[in-house]
Amino acid sequence: MIISSIKQSQRTLALIRDMVLALLQEMVADYDEKWGGGKMSAAAYDVAWVAMVREPHNPEQLAFPDSFNWLLRHQSIDGSWGYPPQIVPTLAGLLALLKAPQQTESTRYAAKRAEAHLQTALRQWSVANHESVAFEILVPKHLEELEKLGVVFEFPDKAELLKIYHHKLSICSPELIYSGKSGLIHSLEAFAPSVDFQRLKPLQADNGSYGNSPAATAAILIHHNPEWDTVAFEWLQHLSNQARRTGDPGAMPNAYPIDAFEGSWVLYNLVQSGIDFKEEAFRSVAKKLLIWLQESITQKGASISRLIGIPTDSDDTAMVLAAHNLLADKIGMKTVSVDCLQNFERDTYFTCFELERDISLSANAHVLAALLSMSTPYNWVVKNNSVNKVIDYLYSTKNGAGYWEDKWHQSPFYATATATMALAQHPSPSVRNQLQLTVEWVLATQSAKDGGWGMNGSECSTLEETAYALQILNTVKQKLIEKTRPTTQASISQTIRRGVNYLWQHLDELSSSTEIAGNPRLPRLWRGKELYLPSRVVFSVVLAVLYQVFADEQVVPR
Repeated sequence: MIISSIKQSQRTLALIRDMVLALLQEMVADYDEKWGGGKMSAAAYDVAWVAMVREPHNPEQLAFPDSFNWLLRHQSIDGSWGYPPQIVPTLAGLLALLKAPQQTESTRYAAKRAEAHLQTALRQWSVANHESVAFEILVPKHLEELEKLGVVFEFPDKAELLKIYHHKLSICSPELIYSGKSGLIHSLEAFAPSVDFQRLKPLQADNGSYGNSPAATAAILIHHNPEWDTVAFEWLQHLSNQARRTGDPGAMPNAYPIDAFEGSWVLYNLVQSGIDFKEEAFRSVAKKLLIWLQESITQKGASISRLIGIPTDSDDTAMVLAAHNLLADKIGMKTVSVDCLQNFERDTYFTCFELERDISLSANAHVLAALLSMSTPYNWVVKNNSVNKVIDYLYSTKNGAGYWEDKWHQSPFYATATATMALAQHPSPSVRNQLQLTVEWVLATQSAKDGGWGMNGSECSTLEETAYALQILNTVKQKLIEKTRPTTQASISQTIRRGVNYLWQHLDELSSSTEIAGNPRLPRLWRGKELYLPSRVVFSVVLAVLYQVFADEQVVPR
């Protein structure tokens, strides 16, 4: 890293600024009144379910042959699917192969490889240490379906899995799906054979999907009764056409649409960077996105999309509110009420979904960010001591080493960044001072080899985790911690420069329009039914930290 001329630094900032503007314009162009929008990596799990749908008038014909071929094309050498290899998508892939109407030699061979992989993987599986959306429901149901086809898996943690399965159903009965309050609608495939279609129909989203899930929607078509759901079929056709246009025929996302999730996370990341949203080009595109987000908010909160197909949750609600309110003032729009967050408040924390097994750390951090985005606290916030409640919860869940972890993301850097950025917004230095150990943890975990960060066993650092680490350091640099040791303060700037060099060196590997499956610097770290990559969200956090550092220090990478 060298100190460069102001002119060169300005060119660097202008380049990043242009990339940010292009990202925002791409999102505006993508968000559609009928279909919604958002970009997510392909999910083998959902591809497998779509691959099982048959033509309504010809049961021997696949309705989406591209998806079946996608499965054959993307099976790993070890017989699995997913990045890294994962049990849930591999179970679904095996089920799709065994149920294929035409059992060709290649299909049978692929099924044998998948079965062999699962025999080993399930024996080594630790249910207690696994976390993916609804796995405790989906795995038992897939095992049950496979047993009907003559494939039986026995493994040490099977009894423990069934224990968690029954516990989940005791919290969230399938009957609650019809009330519109249960997130299990996103996993309807586990209950499709016994679903009451007439009672379910009112929960179908306007775009035709069920639970914003290709797998759930496919299951409705597989078990259609009493009649074929044309609107659901057209929604899957829309996704299939999208995949074909992007050069990956047959691909399906883990969830769609995700416009409220994607839009709020992207804007929240960018508004922290210091980009001048008052410039006309930025103001225009930001206003369009804020209007979209504003229309995503209901009295019950927000969901992952403005076209609500999953019950509202505090995480999306808080981020929509925080992103909107932090940016609205900069571009001449009014802030919006955070009253809907009351729906999620509990005695000592905020729940993410009304019916859930585990509390989400990041959701609580985002709630804090939303509460602090208002210049004047609401009466209920003061009355319930809501801000202090969340602060106490966050600090009570911090690891002894100084970091946080969360159920929605594999990496502690994500959870730690969300907590740090929210806590640093608090006006009291005593709140920020408790972040000292967190800063030291980030400094200690930087790679001596490449200057980046990565905590998931990868051989190299990752772009996403490096960006989160830099978010943490940039945040505490802006909001100084009074008790930070002088040696720590001195090393923060040097550490940031090394991290920025890593991001800049590999920036061409990350764009909002392409995905390189298996790239070790771009792993799938977000937890859905399988791990996924929301590329625009990741792109936004990388661009945000680069812009902030170059703008603050007027330096450019060598």
